[in-house]
Amino acid sequence: MSSDAKTTWQDLSALGWPIQQVYEAANAQRGGTMDGIGDLSLNDGVAAEYQWWSFNALINGPYLLSNRPQTTTQVQTAWSYDNTQNNQPFEQPWAEKWTETKSADVNISTSATVSINASVTLYDVASTGFDISISVSSSSSEHKETSHELETSWIMKVGPHEKLSLIRTITTSTTVADYGQDFGLRKDSMVGTKGRKYNGHYYWGMNLNSLCNTPTGRMDISGHGKSVSYAFKLVREGPKGRTTEPLPVEPLGAQASVGFMEAEGEKSVWLMAPGGEAAA
Repeated sequence: MSSDAKTTWQDLSALGWPIQQVYEAANAQRGGTMDGIGDLSLNDGVAAEYQWWSFNALINGPYLLSNRPQTTTQVQTAWSYDNTQNNQPFEQPWAEKWTETKSADVNISTSATVSINASVTLYDVASTGFDISISVSSSSSEHKETSHELETSWIMKVGPHEKLSLIRTITTSTTVADYGQDFGLRKDSMVGTKGRKYNGHYYWGMNLNSLCNTPTGRMDISGHGKSVSYAFKLVREGPKGRTTEPLPVEPLGAQASVGFMEAEGEKSVWLMAPGGEAAA
């Protein structure tokens, strides 16, 4: 039997279909041959006998609801030397050491209102490149991050009558991304019914999605991404004017992230199936 969570009457009620409403729809489908909600069975009774099971499931994959990026920069003078009053060049070694980071966090902000044994995988969370899976039943956050310590050095060469400055720019990028994930009933979910003979049979199994107009809910998932990167440039001021020269540094290492989703194979879907009892 499937490892998916079995549907309960409480689950159907949470999806907007209390048992009385299901009964009314099923009784109408059977031409009024049922005698009350006791003629319904969900994963027990007649339904279990004929293996008309119903399971809760995620519907398709997560989708982006909103994306809010923000970037801030800090511009700092890391080193400077004023040689404008001198006729001789000046040289000085200078080293920089810094840490570049990237992180992503995922948490479920609005949980599913039915029991589901599954995980949701978000790809490229908040544009970070990270793929993160989180259990539907989890109330905690999932976190991924990388950090790289980088170091480089230069020989600062300042010509006569020049001023040279090393400018450090720290860029912090944050993105808040909101995702939705629909949930409901597996495509082949059924409810068992009994009653007076209808179309030659006392027992009928009915597809719940067809009967209840594909009841669905939505869980909300929040993703937060952050990255901190550094860039350097030289600003040279002298008799020939002002020039700016970017300084290359070791790039942030490429990260490999593996995520996968397993899609359940398609199952045959019955809209309505008779029980196997002999017609009286």
